[in-house]
Amino acid sequence: MKTTNEQIQKEVEQTGIITEAQIALLLRRMNTGEKIDVQYIWDSHPNLTNEQSIKGLIWLRNQWQTPRGAERKNSPFGYREEKILETETQMYLVGFYDTARYRQRSFYVPVYGIGGMEYYISGGQISIIG
Repeated sequence: MKTTNEQIQKEVEQTGIITEAQIALLLRRMNTGEKIDVQYIWDSHPNLTNEQSIKGLIWLRNQWQTPRGAERKNSPFGYREEKILETETQMYLVGFYDTARYRQRSFYVPVYGIGGMEYYISGGQISIIG
C-alpha cells in the first residue's frame, strides 16, 4: 500500500518525529516533480529519531575533529557551531532547500537543525545557513 503525503503529514503532526524513511520518500517525490505541501514541517520543526540524531551528530563531529580529538584543518565550523556540537544532542528537520542550479529542474535536500544551527549537505559538503 502506498503511503500518501497526507498520511505522512498526519503521523508527523501527531508524534512530532519524522523518520529517515519519511524524509527520503518526501525528497524522492519532490525531486521527481511532485508538488507537495511541506509547510507543516517548516512550521513545527519535527525532531529526528534518536538513531538519526546520533548518526547526524557522529557525522558532524567527524567533520569538526579527528578521531583523536584534534580539530581538522578544513573544519567548516566556527566557535558557535563547535559549542553547539559539544552540548546539544537532539536534531530536527527544518525543511527542504532547492539546490538546483537551473530552474528547469529542482533538486531538494533536507535542512537540518541542532541547537539553533541550521545546515544542509549537498555534494558531500556542509553549508551552514543559520
